[in-house]
Amino acid sequence: MSYILCLSSSRWLKQPTRTQWLLTQLSRRHQILYFQPAPARFTRDPRRNDYKKKGFHPQSNITVYTLPPIYHLVDYDHPRLLRSNVKRLTKYIGEKVSENRVQNPLLWVCSPLYATLLDELDCRGIVYDCYQDWPQFDIRWESILANRADVLFAASPGLVEHLAPCNSNIALLPNGCDVKLFSRADDLTLQVPSLLLKIRGPIFGFLGDVSGRLDLRPAYRAARQHAAWSFVFAERCSRVNPLYEKMSALPNVHFLGKIDPAELPAYGAQFDVLIDLLETDDPDEDVVPSRIYEYLVIGKPIAAMYPLRFIPVYSDVIYSGRDPKEFVDACYQALMENSAWAPATRRRYGQQADWSARAGEAERILESNSLL
Repeated sequence: MSYILCLSSSRWLKQPTRTQWLLTQLSRRHQILYFQPAPARFTRDPRRNDYKKKGFHPQSNITVYTLPPIYHLVDYDHPRLLRSNVKRLTKYIGEKVSENRVQNPLLWVCSPLYATLLDELDCRGIVYDCYQDWPQFDIRWESILANRADVLFAASPGLVEHLAPCNSNIALLPNGCDVKLFSRADDLTLQVPSLLLKIRGPIFGFLGDVSGRLDLRPAYRAARQHAAWSFVFAERCSRVNPLYEKMSALPNVHFLGKIDPAELPAYGAQFDVLIDLLETDDPDEDVVPSRIYEYLVIGKPIAAMYPLRFIPVYSDVIYSGRDPKEFVDACYQALMENSAWAPATRRRYGQQADWSARAGEAERILESNSLL
């Protein structure tokens, strides 16, 4: 039996993150300690005392703990506070390692935030899973982490290029999707969700949360230019998004609110076109979100915004634009699609991105480096 100690950048969620998918899909012979990020000290975060609770077990070989509150730091400008953070975190992690009788673990790191802990933790090797850019942290932290890692996983070619000067042992490991779940969109017995019954088509649908950073301008332009098109956002929407109020006022735009993840395939099955948009804080990042793979599994036409710096992926089956005007054109092309070949090709692409396949590739690479 081997041990994996994961320092995560996100909490353990009911709707799994990339890290959760990869770890849960790894072979059951690995015991995993998963450490959720700590809340900031001196905040009113209701989870600030979660570190005092016992760990919970989302599956038999995984134990989840919450790290204790620390000072929110992003660089070396406050060395005394930084040392306090390191001491507090390493003490807590050490206690949990001892409680679980973990020996010689593999350290799986998901954020440059933990670079300052590397000298304090005993491990047989380090994996850095880089699934996004981290402009908020001191660049030296990621450089330290990338240099020290025995294996780096990068979620996109752009991230591979970004990390290459620090370490040559990099593997491209894109995001994936839950193929079993989203394949249900083909089930003819699925009922039409009640929230869609009064919405007239054609329907352009977005599956996922609308964050405050999601650039809604392309969808806003399309909705204003084509009053006969309906735009449906089937998940939670942040009211701080700059265009939330304007889009909510349009009669052909519908923000449905929180949807049970298990019901998303039923929504996707009713959409005529699936749409994807970019985040405003990093519009040039080339990481393909899991949502695109979910769309591919569903098989419906896709209209997506794509970063200026990068060549669109799956350009044979995804209609893409680089600005709002091009996005409207992509929506029209997707709506007019008349092809028996394209849906089947999209489904094939999506099935190749199943999380079990991604985890299997990660495990193969780690075994070849004698880390598992």
